[in-house]
Amino acid sequence: MNAFEYAVILWSLLLGLGVSDLILSANRLLRHSEGVKWDGRVVIASLLVLLELVRIWFAQWTLVDFPSALTFPAFLLLVFHIALLVFVAAAALPEETPGPIDLTAYYDRTRRYFWGLFASAQSSYFTLWLIYFFGGLEGGDGTASMLDWFRMIAPLAIYAALAALRLRWLDWLGPLALIGFYIWLYWGQTIG
Repeated sequence: MNAFEYAVILWSLLLGLGVSDLILSANRLLRHSEGVKWDGRVVIASLLVLLELVRIWFAQWTLVDFPSALTFPAFLLLVFHIALLVFVAAAALPEETPGPIDLTAYYDRTRRYFWGLFASAQSSYFTLWLIYFFGGLEGGDGTASMLDWFRMIAPLAIYAALAALRLRWLDWLGPLALIGFYIWLYWGQTIG
């Protein structure tokens, strides 16, 4: 096992915690669906979290070409970023509670926390990109395509807007737009 594979184990375990939490929480809701008042915003936000966790796991394989990703500061930033995503996954769906579950009330009660965590996670990802890849520590020349800037800034702006603004149309359109964008961005890519 080389150093990169060793690092990927911890990142994958943390990402797996987030995926597991989402799957188990969704299973509890589905098993007790007669007592659940559904809200599509919660479902779409949960799908976005799942996509983000899988996307990060998928994208981490590109780090094999970047030796600085295995330095302690970069490794720590990645662990921090993934830990924030695990917090996001844990906040996406309610914990098991007795009695009826109103997902509309849950969304309204937790939306600032949930989207604020998502914005924090994207900020850490953006910081990592700025320092290590855009900033030149990995041979980057300080230039990036418009698509690179868009894929860093647009999600951050959407997450921050979702945390700050109480706009029902944005609660639907923001996550759906990001789901579509990420599927488009990664369609046809392979691991390795």
